[in-house]
Amino acid sequence: MTWTEETIERYCVLTEDAAAGTPVKLMEWQRDLIRRSEGKRMVWLEIPRKNGKSAFIAMLAIAHLLKGWKDGTNPQVIIAAATREQAGILFGYVRNTILMNPVLKQALIPYRKEIHLLNKPGFLKTITSDGLSNHGANPSLILCDEIHAWNEHKGPELWEALRTSMAARPSQMIAITTAGGAFTFAHKWHEYATKVLNGDVDDPSFLPIIYGAKDTEDPHDPAVWAKANPSLGVTVSLEYLQELSNTAKFDEPTLLSLRKLHLNQWAGSAQPYIELGSWNRCIQKEPAGLGTWRCYMGVDLAAVNDWTAYVLLFWDGGERFYTKQFYQITQHSMDKRKNRYPNLVRNWMKGGHVEVIEGEVNTTPDRVRKIFEVCEAYPVEAIFFDPWNAAETIDQVRQRYGAKFCFEVRQGVLMINEPMKLLYRLVQQKRIGHDGNPVTAWHISNTNLQIDKNDNWTFNKSKAPDKIDGTAALITALAGYVHNAQANTSIYEKEDIVFV
Repeated sequence: MTWTEETIERYCVLTEDAAAGTPVKLMEWQRDLIRRSEGKRMVWLEIPRKNGKSAFIAMLAIAHLLKGWKDGTNPQVIIAAATREQAGILFGYVRNTILMNPVLKQALIPYRKEIHLLNKPGFLKTITSDGLSNHGANPSLILCDEIHAWNEHKGPELWEALRTSMAARPSQMIAITTAGGAFTFAHKWHEYATKVLNGDVDDPSFLPIIYGAKDTEDPHDPAVWAKANPSLGVTVSLEYLQELSNTAKFDEPTLLSLRKLHLNQWAGSAQPYIELGSWNRCIQKEPAGLGTWRCYMGVDLAAVNDWTAYVLLFWDGGERFYTKQFYQITQHSMDKRKNRYPNLVRNWMKGGHVEVIEGEVNTTPDRVRKIFEVCEAYPVEAIFFDPWNAAETIDQVRQRYGAKFCFEVRQGVLMINEPMKLLYRLVQQKRIGHDGNPVTAWHISNTNLQIDKNDNWTFNKSKAPDKIDGTAALITALAGYVHNAQANTSIYEKEDIVFV
C-alpha cells in the first residue's frame, strides 16, 4: 500500500449522509490511479458522474498537504474548477473532512477560503476557469475538475498558466472530467489522451485513464454500465441506471443523458442527429475515378455576414457516396469565433478549410465566384439550394449554366425528412465517405434532431448550439439525389423539376 493510500484511509472520513464521519475505504479504481500516477507529471482521468470523483479530489489534496507537512516541503495545492459554485463544493469536501476529524486539525487549519499548514508554510486554495489566470503560482499539486465545463475562452488560458507553473518544482497535475461536447477545449485533450492510450503518441509523463463505453456498445446493457462506472454499486446504483435506461428507450434526451453523463460518450448538440464518432468513422481517401461519378452540389447561403456552405455529393450509381465541402465566412464573424473557439479556429485555418472574406459582408460576387470555381473543378450536374437569401446569386448562376441547372429545396419536412433519414443510414452503414473536413464535423456535431408524431425528421437551426450550414447543405444535396437523381438519366433531361 502506498503512503497516499494509507494516509487517506487513516485520516479521511466521509462527509455526507448517514455515513458521515466513517473512515474512507478506497475503491479499486482510486487505488489504481494513486499507484499508477506515481512519477507522472500529468494524469488525465475521464469518469462518469456520481462515481465519487469530487470526494476523491479532496482526499488527494489532504494526503498531499499532510505529506508536505511531514516533509517540510511547502506544499501548494490548487483546485481548479469550472465555476465558483463547483470550486465551493470541492473546497467544502476538504474543509469538512478536516473539521470532522480532530486529528487533522493538528496539522491543517481550515479557513473560510483556504487551508493552511499549522506552523509551517503551505496552503490549499481554489480558482475557477471563468476568472483570472493563475500566472505566478508555484504549485506542487494541481487538481482540475470537470474540464468539459471550463470556460472556452478563459479555460485554455488558465490551463496553460497552471501547466507552465509546474516548471520550478516536481509538481503533478491531475485533471478529472466527465464527457462533454465535441470540439471543446476538453475534447482536444480527450483526443490526446486517447492517442497516448492507444500508443499513437509516446508521452511517458502523461497517464490517461478513461472509463466509458464505446459509441458502438449497447447503452442499455448492464455490462456496459459496469465497464463505464467503476463505482457501480457503491456511489451509483444499478437501480438508478436501470430506471434511466427504461426511460431512455422511449425518450431521446434521456438517452443522451445516459450516454453522455453515465457512459462518458462525447457528444455535440443537446439531441444529436449524427454522433461525431460515427461521422468520423466515415473518413476515407478520395475514391479512384471520383471524376466519373455523378455529382450534385448543395448550397446553403445563410446570412451575408456568416457561414456559406458549398457541398458536393458524389454518387457512383450504386451504393456508394462521397462528399467534399467548401466554406466561406467573413473576417468579422471569424474574429468572433476566435474568441469563443480559439483552438477550433486555429485548426480550421491551418488546414485551409475556410475561405475568409475580408470585412463584414459575404457579397453576391464572392458567392458566385466560389460556385463557378467549384463547378469548373468538378463535374457538377445540378445545384440544389435553399431559396432563402439566394435569389440574386442563383440568378447569376442560371445566366451562365441555364435555368435547368439550379433547383430549390425548401428546408421543411416535405423535402428534408427522407434525405435526413438517408444520410443517417449512410453514416451508420459507412456507405458515405468524406475527407475529414473539421468545419463539417463541427456543423454535424451542432445539428440536433427533431422528430414529430408522424416520425418526420427535421433540424432546427435556431435551436442548434451553433452553426449547422454544412449539414444543411449536405442534406440539400441529398434531397436532390432522393427526389431526382436516383433515375438512371441525367438530371438535365428532366424538364419539370420544381421544388416548393
